[in-house]
Amino acid sequence: MTDALGPADDADIVDFLGAVMDVERMIATLTMPVANKYGISERALGIIFLVHAGLDRPSSLSEYLNVLPSTITADIDKLAAADLLRRTASNADKRVTRIQVTPRGARVQKESLRQLHEFFRAKAASVALEELQACIAALRRLSGVPESPVPNPLRKADDTR
Repeated sequence: MTDALGPADDADIVDFLGAVMDVERMIATLTMPVANKYGISERALGIIFLVHAGLDRPSSLSEYLNVLPSTITADIDKLAAADLLRRTASNADKRVTRIQVTPRGARVQKESLRQLHEFFRAKAASVALEELQACIAALRRLSGVPESPVPNPLRKADDTR
């Protein structure tokens, strides 16, 4: 990263990592009360979000979260027992298991998302849309992942924002 002021130094990297951790901490602060209410972990809540977004196979969840398949299996077992997710056989290939969010899981997700929306809408009100989009683009470049592998269910296919 270079601009008119020169390349980023170690202090810039520490500032960046601190800012990212602050955002992660704020997300956890807002979502953990919902997770606790339903007796699930923060990762389990994240799995519900990911399944809702379209990562509906255990292998895709394992790969995305960079955890062992057995870890995802255990998480899905717990979420299925809590009636938050359910396993179904794929219509195309009966050997493939798909994961679906149950109506109860959808309520958990909406409740958590409502907390996040309220907080971030208030914060985003002081940020111009162009700044927000530039921040997202910069985070994408820094992550080395130019486009999220997780579909955004709130975006239409032709909305490339």
